[in-house]
Amino acid sequence: MNPRKLKIFSQNVRKNKILTDIIFLQEPPRYLCCYEPNHSNLEGDPIYGAPLHPEWTLFARYNNDPQDTPRVVTYINNRCKKLRFSLRNDIVNHRDINIISFYNGHSLNFLINVYSDEHQCVLEVLRDTPPALNNVLLMTGDFNIRDNDWDPSFPHYSLHSDDLLTIADSFGLDLSSPIQCVPTRYADNRNDSNSVLDLAFLLPNNIGFNQHKILPDIRKLLDHMPLIIEVGIQEDDAATTKQSIKKDSNQEKDFIKDITSNIRDLNTANINSKEKLELCVDQLSKIFHDTWNKHSKTTYITKHSKEWWNSNCTNSLNKYRNNSNIENWKNFKNTIKTSKKEFFDTRIFEIALSNKRPWDLMSWVQKKSLLAIKAMTFQGSQCVILDQL
Repeated sequence: MNPRKLKIFSQNVRKNKILTDIIFLQEPPRYLCCYEPNHSNLEGDPIYGAPLHPEWTLFARYNNDPQDTPRVVTYINNRCKKLRFSLRNDIVNHRDINIISFYNGHSLNFLINVYSDEHQCVLEVLRDTPPALNNVLLMTGDFNIRDNDWDPSFPHYSLHSDDLLTIADSFGLDLSSPIQCVPTRYADNRNDSNSVLDLAFLLPNNIGFNQHKILPDIRKLLDHMPLIIEVGIQEDDAATTKQSIKKDSNQEKDFIKDITSNIRDLNTANINSKEKLELCVDQLSKIFHDTWNKHSKTTYITKHSKEWWNSNCTNSLNKYRNNSNIENWKNFKNTIKTSKKEFFDTRIFEIALSNKRPWDLMSWVQKKSLLAIKAMTFQGSQCVILDQL
């Protein structure tokens, strides 16, 4: 901000909006975020970083050294929190690389945000990346490499392009071609030509391969064009239902009774061959499967699920819903109170007397190991009882 001027940007966006889940930025601005308290400085020490927004989570390598500030940052919208994104500085800790991991389905996937300067030192870092980094879905950013392979207006080939393609191939990625072939960087003066420096590497079988877009219309005052890349991921298959049998319920008693009866009736005589053994095991598996499906019921997993809820609570709630009078409501509240007391009394009894693990009550407390001690010895034998001392 100029102390004598206010710079205002105005644009009619014509009700257009671009919905994105992830924003990769290269060469982000460095802002003064706040002041850190310091006993020797009344104003505090300045803390610099990228801007924050309540709807977005910032992933950036923190370093307050002005000579080593991050040149790539990543913003992820909070609506994607269920994918459990994480910045993997344990894999690569470099100012020009963001490796973002997330869980999709039952696999761990990676996205890579890259800025490469004119020295191309980032290529060496990527080349030395651990081979265990698999399931990379996307590597994109500003690579600062001009080459005829992706820029037809440039007649030459770069020595660094082979290194970049080899690195992408090691991740199983191929260069993705945009839908429209336009420059991604516009020159600052008329003597230089426009160029293609911002690239995207994706899996060849991904739905976003050769489908990303370059948007020169929203470049505004910047010299680089924004890229819109869609990366296909698996549909969310998180289980919302489960089959269960309530502990100490009548259904559990009937389940155990039927299991015991069916196993008793199972013919285990004359099992003298591999085929007969496999047949007996299949029958045993079928007994457990059919009996479980017979006595278990489908329950829906929600954030409101309670362990203490039982059939009495359900019956009392249904009774109130059928006849919404004050007495039924009082009975429902009393039933909940009784169910909670019975559940927690049983839990406390189990922890205090059965397994004797009081740390189970608090997730942040764990079992403590006893201190290592050395027993006293006399004439080669340990003194473990009082009479031996």
